[in-house]
Amino acid sequence: MNLAAAIAGRFGVEAAAPALDDPPVVEALRRATSVVSVLFDGLGERQLETHAPRGALAQCRVRSLDSVFPSSTAPAVTSFVAAASPATHGNPAWHVWSESAHAIIRSLPMDVRGDRTRTVRAGDTWTWRPWAERARVPAFAVLPREIAETEYSRHAYAGSTRLAYARIDEVPARVAEVLRACPGGASVFVYLPQFDAISHEAGWASDAAAAVAGGFDRWFASLLERVAGFDALVLGTADHGFVDVEPRDQFRLEAFAAIAACLEHPLCGEPRVPFCQVLPQRRERFAEIVAAELGDAFAVHPSAELLDAGWFGVLPAHGRGAALAGRIGTHVLVPKRRVTMVDAVEGEPSLNFVGMHGGPSDEEMRVPLLAAWRGAALG
Repeated sequence: MNLAAAIAGRFGVEAAAPALDDPPVVEALRRATSVVSVLFDGLGERQLETHAPRGALAQCRVRSLDSVFPSSTAPAVTSFVAAASPATHGNPAWHVWSESAHAIIRSLPMDVRGDRTRTVRAGDTWTWRPWAERARVPAFAVLPREIAETEYSRHAYAGSTRLAYARIDEVPARVAEVLRACPGGASVFVYLPQFDAISHEAGWASDAAAAVAGGFDRWFASLLERVAGFDALVLGTADHGFVDVEPRDQFRLEAFAAIAACLEHPLCGEPRVPFCQVLPQRRERFAEIVAAELGDAFAVHPSAELLDAGWFGVLPAHGRGAALAGRIGTHVLVPKRRVTMVDAVEGEPSLNFVGMHGGPSDEEMRVPLLAAWRGAALG
C-alpha cells in the first residue's frame, strides 16, 4: 500500500495512503524516468529467504514491508492499484458481503459465492478508482491471459493498457518493448500469481513451490538484463506470505453447530480470518461460544474495534470506514495459531488447500521490497 502510494505520487497522483519513506528508494523514484513494479503473489520474506537466499532477488532486496490485513491477494492487489488501504477502498477479502447483490461475492472473480454463473458488476460493487487513470505517464498492466479481461481487471486496470501473457518468459521482452515505446516515461505493473497457486495446492515449503521460486529468481535476472538500457526503476514485492496448515487444523463450520447457529449468513473473509455476521441475540456470548467450541484456535474481535484500531489501514478522513460497512461482519476470528475455518455453500467446490494466508503472523504479513535501477541492484 505504501509502495503503491509512493509510485502513484511519482507520477502526479495524490494517494489515500501514506507513501513509502525509504530514502534510497524515494530518491530513485524521483530520478527514474519509468517505473516497473512486479508483484510476486505469495512470495513473502520467509518464502524468499527459504527458496531463493542468493541470486537476483536476494541481491536486490532492500528491506521488509508489511502487507495489508487480512494478508491476502484481494485486499492487497486492490490496495496496490488504488493506492489506498482496505479501510478506504472497501475490498477486505476474497469473500465479501455485497449489499447491492444481497449475497456473498468472490471479490476478484466478481461472481456470487455458490453460483459462479451469477456475476456482479464492478461499478455496483466498488467506489474506488485506480490511480493509473490519473497518472501523468502512460500506464501498462502485464497480466496472465486468464485474468486480463475479467470484470475486476477491467475496473482495477482502467487507465492502463492491459497486456496479456501466456508464459512468464514472455514478460521481460514485453516490458522492454513498452519502455522503448515510451521514452518520456511509463508505469508498468507486472503480476505473477504462480507461486501463490502452487503453494495453495502443495504447500509453500514444498519442492514444487521451491521450483517456482527458483524460476522467479532466474526470471528476475532476465528482466533486469532486458531493462538495463533504460532509465527504469524496477520495484518488486509480494502481496502476502504463507503458512502451511495441517489437515487436523483445517476446521469446518458444519462440525461446530453452536457457532453456525450464531450466524446470519455463511462466512465471509478468508479461511485464516473469517468474518462473522452474528445474530443480534448471540453477539454478547459469541466469543464465549467460539472459545468453548474451538479452544484457543481463534481470538474473537468485534469488527468495529479492529477497524478503529487500524487493522484495515488508515481510516479515511470522512466516512470512517463506510466503504467496509457490512463487509467485515460484526466479528472477526483472528487465528492464534496455524488454523483455518471454512464452511460449505451449495454449488461451491470443497476447499482442500495446504498453503494458506490472511492471518497476522510474520510469515504471512512480512513481504520483501526489491529495487534495481538501470538493471543493477539499488545502492
